Amino acid sequence: METELPESKGVYILIASVAQTKRLAIGRLGEFTIIPGFYAYVGSACGHGGIRARVSHHLESITQPHWHIDYLLGLATPIEVWYTISDRKLERDWAKMLQDSPKFHTPIPRFGSSDYHRTRTTHLFYSKRRPLFRWFEEKIREVFEPSIRAQQFILPASYGH
Repeated sequence: METELPESKGVYILIASVAQTKRLAIGRLGEFTIIPGFYAYVGSACGHGGIRARVSHHLESITQPHWHIDYLLGLATPIEVWYTISDRKLERDWAKMLQDSPKFHTPIPRFGSSDYHRTRTTHLFYSKRRPLFRWFEEKIREVFEPSIRAQQFILPASYGH
């Protein structure tokens, strides 16, 4: 495990837990019931500051949400980040991998993927049980070439709320 997230470009999955059922308004997407369990959000970090900057933004922007995930993090507790350093755009491939897995369900169509017009693709996935990094590592090895190496960062309790 890394001591902190890298400033490199890459793709990530932010895992967050929700303890109680709540209604949540998410920008123009609408209002949704968020149920207890674990939510996995697939994102990319191609800008300045890379993965560290993007995840830090999500964890600090609860009062003024910008992206869909920022709304969810107003009531969810972020617990870990799975990521890989890469210049390749793997975000859609990772979302498809989670979508195809029986371990995950799609709670909100088009969440985090509104820039892909005319599709109901989502970048948010739900699991009743905490997803395991070991499973994710194996899937990455199975689906992608060996140069894509998954890494895990457990968020300290001081992150987020």
